Amino acid sequence: MRLLETDSAPNYVIRLWSHCQTRKTNIFPEWSPVILSSVCRWPGDADLFWSAMLQTFCRVEDGYLIAHQWDEVNASLIAAWSNGGKGGRPKKPTGNPRVNPEPNQVNPQLTRGVTDREDREEKTEKTPAPKSPWEVKFGLILPEKLQTDECLAAVETWLAYKAERKSGYKRLGLLAALNAWAKEFDAKTFADAVNHSMANNYLGIFASKAGLSSNNNPGAISADITKWQ
Repeated sequence: MRLLETDSAPNYVIRLWSHCQTRKTNIFPEWSPVILSSVCRWPGDADLFWSAMLQTFCRVEDGYLIAHQWDEVNASLIAAWSNGGKGGRPKKPTGNPRVNPEPNQVNPQLTRGVTDREDREEKTEKTPAPKSPWEVKFGLILPEKLQTDECLAAVETWLAYKAERKSGYKRLGLLAALNAWAKEFDAKTFADAVNHSMANNYLGIFASKAGLSSNNNPGAISADITKWQ
């Protein structure tokens, strides 16, 4: 709060922790001040926010940004993820292990019309499919062209921005938007376009003049001109 000079500073830290839980890691490669600011939805100077976070809740090691001690504080949560991948926590034995059961009482529930195949199928049905690390919302996956941590953070930031404007997406609308973004931008220009559009209070995502020059995309120029129509 002192470094950022705002009482809402803890909110930005909590958003980083929430991102760690969503991605199931506290180590992020090649993050920059812009990416960190986007993930935490910091509206001010990105370099100022980067400096404040490195003095408090983050550190950089070998090019990786690390949420400091997040893994230690959430050790039980991480252990639960690991156990879940192995089929869950091992069940504790019931009864007195020193007493031998009667011959006719050994696993009686497995001999009442349930075959080994049915038992395996039942266990398979209960195992949920692994969640894609590129899922954004409604089970939709970020297009392959935009599958980078920076683009994922930009999409999450844009969805939060639209929700604050009371103009969030429904499933089909978001699907169409994802496909359009993948055609309009690449992984290098998308995040810049998101930041430019939010800064100018646009209803949609449009490239800045610098982005248009670097992308050499004449079609995007007309889209930028008609953004208020």
